[in-house]
Amino acid sequence: MKNALQQSLMVSLVIAKLVIPFSILSEILQFYGVIEYTSFIFEPITQLLNLRHEVAIAFAASFFLNIYAGIAVAAGLSLTPYEWTIVGTFIAICHSIPMESAVLKKVGFPINVHWISRLVLGIVGAWFASLITPETLAGGIFNQELKTVQYDGFTDLIKNAVTNSAILCMKICVLVSALICIFELIKRSKTYNAYLQKHTYMSSLIVGGLLGVTYGAGILLKDFNSVKSEHKVYLLTFLMLAHGLIEETLIFLMFGSDVTVIFAIRMFLALMAVFSVWAYKTWQYKNKQTKELIND
Repeated sequence: MKNALQQSLMVSLVIAKLVIPFSILSEILQFYGVIEYTSFIFEPITQLLNLRHEVAIAFAASFFLNIYAGIAVAAGLSLTPYEWTIVGTFIAICHSIPMESAVLKKVGFPINVHWISRLVLGIVGAWFASLITPETLAGGIFNQELKTVQYDGFTDLIKNAVTNSAILCMKICVLVSALICIFELIKRSKTYNAYLQKHTYMSSLIVGGLLGVTYGAGILLKDFNSVKSEHKVYLLTFLMLAHGLIEETLIFLMFGSDVTVIFAIRMFLALMAVFSVWAYKTWQYKNKQTKELIND
C-alpha cells in the first residue's frame, strides 16, 4: 500500500501542475475575450459536433498535452451536461497523443497510425455522442446549476479562478488516488494472480483500463512482454481507444455528463477497431495462402 500512496502522490502532483494553471488560464482568456477571437479556426469541427467553437481550445489542450489540461480548460467554459458529454467523448478518446505515442512506440505501435486514428475516431465518437445524447440532459449527481459569473476586476477573477481550480484539482486527485489504491489491492488478490498465470494479457487490460497508458506505462510495458505475440496487436488496438475507462468516465461524471454514452461509444469503437484489425489480418492470411497455391 506504501507504493500505491507514493504513486498517488506523484500522479496528484502531475495533475495539479496541469489542472491549476490551465484552469486559471481558461478563466483569464474568457475574461478578456481571447478565445472568441482565436477559436473560429476550429468552427467547422465544432459545428459538426454541435458545440461552441471555443471548446476547440480544450480539444487542442487535451490532444497535445494531457486529459487533465483539456478538462481544466473545458471546466472554465461553463458547458452544459449535453456539451460535457460530447467534449468528454472526444477528450477521453483523443488525449495525450505525443506522450502516449512514445509509450506505444516502445511496444511496436506505429506513431502515424496512432495519431491519425485517435484524431479521426475522436471526432467520430464525439459526433455519435452529439446525435444520441438528449440536449435537455439534466446532469449527473455531482453537477451543479450552470451560472455565468461576473467578476468585479482582474483581482476578483484570479481569486475565483484559483479557488475553482484548486477544488477541481482536489476532486480529480482524490478520484485518481482512490483508483490507484484499489488497483494495488486487486494486485494482492490470490484470485487475480492465479488468473493471470493463465491469461497474461488480462494484467495489461486491467492496468490500461484503470490507470490508462500514461500513468500505467511502467506496469504496462513490463506486463506486455509476457503477452503472446498474436495477441499484442489486438491488445494495443483496444487500449489505444479504451484505456483509463474507469478513471476518465468518473471524472466526466463530476460535470454531469452522460457517462453511459461516453463509456458505450468508447467500448464500441474499441471493439470495432479490434474486429477491423482481425478482419484485415484474416484477409491478409487468406490472400497469402491463395497466392501460394497459385504459385505452386
